[in-house]
Amino acid sequence: MKIDNFSYRLFGRSKGRKKNTKISELAKKIQIIKIDKSFFNIIDIGSGYGESTIEIGKRNKDYKVIACEKYIDGINNIAKQTQIESMDNIFIFHGNVHQLLDEYCKEESISEIWILFPDPWPKKRHFKRRLIDVNFFLKVKKFLKNQSYIHIASDSKSYIAEILNCVFKIKNDYRWINQSKHDWEYTKLSLPKTKYFKKALKNGANPFYIKLVKL
Repeated sequence: MKIDNFSYRLFGRSKGRKKNTKISELAKKIQIIKIDKSFFNIIDIGSGYGESTIEIGKRNKDYKVIACEKYIDGINNIAKQTQIESMDNIFIFHGNVHQLLDEYCKEESISEIWILFPDPWPKKRHFKRRLIDVNFFLKVKKFLKNQSYIHIASDSKSYIAEILNCVFKIKNDYRWINQSKHDWEYTKLSLPKTKYFKKALKNGANPFYIKLVKL
């Protein structure tokens, strides 16, 4: 659902420490810039430096994968890797995922959504900036095909607790399908080993993985 006067706001910085960082010409070639309700099968939200996007693209060569990311260094790295790997199924959206859904995606067109290590905004006063809440799940539902998946991972205990509380509230719309310790321990699963995953391990955290299916 699109809310009137809704602002597609992005929190946090979008550029690295270098001044005047811009989207590369290579990235522009795979960046979606026209509002044409394009058909994308998989969305990788907050793709960071693109490790997850590239791996998802390799595993799903017959699917169009779009990386939704604000960080320009990450966007440029994704474009560079697609060229190195000779991949033609990866696309980039530089902006807010709500705008991507509202303006670029068809209803019941998405097979999977990946949200790996979203910004936890650890300070309580910033919790409202967190992407995942009940309203988010209700919104993406209309864009998902039946029996499609949402993959989520985080190493923030407070964020995980909040997400699981949401999962309980939306149990009539989604089913949590990996409800065993073996299936939610990210380190023991064949999932993308991103920069933020490695950072979590370095900090002694145990990343938690959630897999939902749309009913």
